[in-house]
Amino acid sequence: MDDPRETYYQKKLQQLDGQWACLDASRALVVLGVLHTYDCMHGVLSAELQRFGLSSSAYNLLTILDKQENQCLALHEIGRLMVTSRANITGLIDSLCKKGLVDRAPHESDRRIKLARLLPAGRELLQEVTPIHIQLITQLTSTLSAEERQTLVELMQKLRKQSLALGANLVS
Repeated sequence: MDDPRETYYQKKLQQLDGQWACLDASRALVVLGVLHTYDCMHGVLSAELQRFGLSSSAYNLLTILDKQENQCLALHEIGRLMVTSRANITGLIDSLCKKGLVDRAPHESDRRIKLARLLPAGRELLQEVTPIHIQLITQLTSTLSAEERQTLVELMQKLRKQSLALGANLVS
């Protein structure tokens, strides 16, 4: 199935390439390609998670808690580890608490720190969802060889490192 965005943006960037001397269309195509690919993959993964009543952020948070020694972690630490949006950790925790998948726990020594704890129902849901999620990831990457996957991972790491460096400069 063709996605009309690909052709549209390639044509537009070719037009702009001649209009803006400072624009290198190949660089813009890299950024658009990454964003477009993210949108396509996120759409597929989100649709599958939605069947289980989870957003990608909720699944990410549950897996973070599941990997902790006591399946409990401070909210600010969860925010640092999230792959997806960190905008509203409190709201996300509230939503998962209402579903009975996590709860809030007091910190042993610092009352100011709020903890989220994975509940048995959350662990059970992860046990059900994760094999399906892994299978979908396998299907999404099935057209790439092991070498291509490794190269892509390395290229994405380079782009992330540059993005983080530029982001730090913009904030300072």
